[in-house]
Order: sequence, then C-alpha cells, then structure tokens
Amino acid sequence: MLRFDLICFDLDGTLVDSTADIRAALVHALAEVPPADVRLDEHALGCAGLGLPLEEFFAIARPAPHPHAGDEGRLRFISTYREYYHAHLLDRTRAFDGVAETLTMVEPLRRLGLRTAVATTKRTLTAERVLAGLRLAQHFDLILGTEPPMPHKPAPDLLLACASRLGCDPQRSVMVGDTERDVLAGRAAGMRTIGVTYGVLGVDGLQPHAPDHLIDRFADLWPLVS
Repeated sequence: MLRFDLICFDLDGTLVDSTADIRAALVHALAEVPPADVRLDEHALGCAGLGLPLEEFFAIARPAPHPHAGDEGRLRFISTYREYYHAHLLDRTRAFDGVAETLTMVEPLRRLGLRTAVATTKRTLTAERVLAGLRLAQHFDLILGTEPPMPHKPAPDLLLACASRLGCDPQRSVMVGDTERDVLAGRAAGMRTIGVTYGVLGVDGLQPHAPDHLIDRFADLWPLVS
C-alpha cells in the first residue's frame, strides 16, 4: 500500500535554487519606483526567498509615506518584475542536488497511483516554464500556481485545490517545502509536512513551526515516501 496518495512540492527553495534570478528581477523592478531606501531595500531583498507574494514584498520595500507606495507604484513594480523575470527566469536557476534523481526514483510509485504536484506562489505559466526549462515537468501530474482569487500560502486553498483536482485525500497527502508558509499551509490542509533545511530558513528557522519531518538533502525524501 502506498504511504501517501499525493506529494505536493513547493518550487522555489525546494525543487529549484532560483534566488539569484528572483533577486535580480526584484532589484530591477525596485529601480522603477524611486527613490530607493537602502535600508528598506536590503531588508526586503533579504526576504526574497520566503515565498512572499509580490504585493507583500512591495509593501515592505515601499511603505507609506513613500511617494510611490500606492496602487500605481505597486502595479508598476509588479509588471516590471514579471516582464524582467520572464526574460531571465533560467539565467541562473538550477534544480537542487538530487532533485532529478529522486523524482526519477518516485516514478514507479506514480505508476502504482501516487500523484505528484507543484504548489507554488508563482503564477502557473511561470512555474511551468521553469520546470519545463529544467526538464522536470514530466515528473508532476499537476503544476498549480497562485492566480487571483486564490489566496497565497499559508492559506491551505492551493494545496486543497491540488488534492481536489487529482482526486486525492488531503489526509493521505504530504507537503514538502522550505518555509513556514509551506508548513503552515500543509498543516491547515490536513497534510503531513516535510521541511527542507537547505532552503532560506534552514533548520533553525523551520523547527519552531514543527514540520513532521526535516530533511537536509532532497534525496532524504525517498525513505519518507517510499
């Protein structure tokens, strides 16, 4: 009997190391809403790997009374970010060590009925482009991003949508991610949770959120799901 019906994976910081490309796009977009505040910009950029929606990132970097803190500045920032990122999303992004090999090991379980999904803060089309470009897309039954009106993690809606679309029981599913948003979303969805410590938070940042398991390498996932 399969241990799980469904494995949901976060994308950035879990499957792929995309920090450099994301940060470059954020820096480019912030330049479009001057004036800069070095302290605020560095603080915001330090949050780049936490899976924040662009709206939340902008609120950190350009809070009121910044002259472009309103809707016009936010929309300019988001559109500039997306245009730049879509042109450079594979410049330096790579799969983490062991990802392709471990997902290949999971294939026999998929033939037995296990389902796999990517549940990401990115838009669906963007996530599909990243995974296709890295030749990982074939390992997933579903790639689902966060389009409006879907709330972002840590709300459980994205994970529940994955389970529903794939006909899986959330109680027999697991969420794998690198931030507290992934852990909290998984728990709220009724799933087991696995935190990867090689992401931005590390073991010290994940432990307080009490995932069911912590793994130091992606390959360590295999004994937990096989």
